[in-house]
Amino acid sequence: MVDRCVCHDVTFAQLRALSQLSGADLPALALRTGCGTGCGCCIPYIRLMLRTGQTDFPVLTPSDFRRLEASAPTEPETTSARPWP
Repeated sequence: MVDRCVCHDVTFAQLRALSQLSGADLPALALRTGCGTGCGCCIPYIRLMLRTGQTDFPVLTPSDFRRLEASAPTEPETTSARPWP
């Protein structure tokens, strides 16, 4: 299961709580916690967490992410973080 930004050891549950408390989007979370600023592999998971509220995920492929993002409730995405390769 993938449940955190490994580079900065910040769980998606912690990021979700911070986002709910402060309204932080992905760039704000990255600024406050460092998440997504190391290897960047957590960015698609954080995007899904922000859209769905889910905080743990199986290892997903790029096509899995596209499918899940397409089926997730739509909310405006304000992130300028780099996209999934």
